[in-house]
Amino acid sequence: MHKTNNHIILFITVLAIIFFGTFLMYSASSSFAYFKFNKSDTFFLEKHLFWIFIGFILIISIQLINPQLLNEFSYYFLYFSWAVMLLPIISNLGTDSIDRWIRYGGQTILTTSDLGKLGIIVFTASFIDKHYKNINESRTLIYHYIPYAFMSLAIIAYQPDLSTMIVLASIIFSLLFVAGLNKNNIFILFGLGIFGIVALILRFPYQLQRLKFWLGIEQSNQSSNSVLALANGGISGNGFGESTFKYNGFIPEGQTDFVLAIIGEELGFIGIIFIFIIYIFLFLQGLKISRESTNRFYLFLSLGLTINIFFYLLINSAYVVQILPTTGLPIPFISYGGSQTIFSMISIGLLMNISRENHSSLNPNFYHGRK
Repeated sequence: MHKTNNHIILFITVLAIIFFGTFLMYSASSSFAYFKFNKSDTFFLEKHLFWIFIGFILIISIQLINPQLLNEFSYYFLYFSWAVMLLPIISNLGTDSIDRWIRYGGQTILTTSDLGKLGIIVFTASFIDKHYKNINESRTLIYHYIPYAFMSLAIIAYQPDLSTMIVLASIIFSLLFVAGLNKNNIFILFGLGIFGIVALILRFPYQLQRLKFWLGIEQSNQSSNSVLALANGGISGNGFGESTFKYNGFIPEGQTDFVLAIIGEELGFIGIIFIFIIYIFLFLQGLKISRESTNRFYLFLSLGLTINIFFYLLINSAYVVQILPTTGLPIPFISYGGSQTIFSMISIGLLMNISRENHSSLNPNFYHGRK
């Protein structure tokens, strides 16, 4: 049986997204850098390119590591992610502020929930691999999974990062459902999740305010202006760099949260369709790698990483057009942000590594650099 080099196709697809997305991010961020921060119009572009460079180094480095090690040390990786997420929380004890970022020299170098998300995806894949046959037993779930998943979600929620917590919970549900978790267990976990979300909305007033914006109880220029920007772009757009809504704060976070609105204004509906087509291709390629996986851990790890990237695109698109309340989740590889860029490229590196393992298992002469 012959399998294609999916890792090569995946890498080329990501290169295309990064190349196309970098131009779009630059266009969206140039005015923001100049008028708000009094910086060069390439201020965000230079930082973005630096993080992409680091990301490529990580992709290459990941190819030298056997991904099965993540399965063997999934507990330790999860504990490490907890420790990193707790660092900014502990450092702010006794103050009124809660922080989710690790900073150095006044610069944000890591959004800790990104590492926490990767940690629980790896752990969930490992749990399914090790407990697949008795995954619906209450004892198995209570002793070997629920406390660990709850801890990760609780820390992310406390930061607070409700949107990331909801995305992560959705990924967990998806993986457990595919693994065969029965309806009763899904219903119980779903109920607990809804209860947790309601509690968080009541605990943090700004989350409730976002919900009011979405329901129309209160007005938010940010989300309404994003719709106006898309309408202004029409079918074919006004041309690259010709957005008007990126000026004067009409779309305050046009380089991150609402970059899709700027893209829609400049490249129109056609440009947005192109973005969705290439991301759907990336998603299908990830699913193919998952389907061809040589073991259960690879299957669920690749599936979780693929779902995560695509969920971010869907949720970002949904709040840009006001289908969902604003969450602040970026578009991987396009939105500005060092942390999300790094962990998105780590995900691609892991997917490529798994694909190489799949390919080499059926092609013994294929050298993959491992003994």
